[in-house]
Amino acid sequence: MRKNLALLILLSLPGCATPVDRTAIFDNQLREMAGAPEAGLLNSMGRIPDNTYQLEDGSRILQWRWDTSYVNPGTPPMYQRFGGWGWGWGGGLWVPVGGFPPTLVRQSCIVEWTMVSGTAQGYRWQGAGCQKVTP
Repeated sequence: MRKNLALLILLSLPGCATPVDRTAIFDNQLREMAGAPEAGLLNSMGRIPDNTYQLEDGSRILQWRWDTSYVNPGTPPMYQRFGGWGWGWGGGLWVPVGGFPPTLVRQSCIVEWTMVSGTAQGYRWQGAGCQKVTP
């Protein structure tokens, strides 16, 4: 009995593996780019920005956008038999129960860098798709 109880307690403990926090990884990647010259930032981001804004104080905002989408396949329905004479050829009606149709999931991400005198000084990002972007 004690062995079974000990095994039950051991199996009920959460695993030691920590889930990967992709947003923290993404934020750390961006943080490492701070202080880079503009050419280095463009190289690290992998492409030219989608938008550039000039501010009154002479600094600039460089903005990158990503839009990703995928299809969530959903789940097929289960079929349940109503009526009839049991499991044989006794008739009855098979009716779909539950299930979810496929859905299109769209995610976006915006990353903005503030450039002061040609150097990346700060960044801001938002969006659910940012953990999937690899700068």
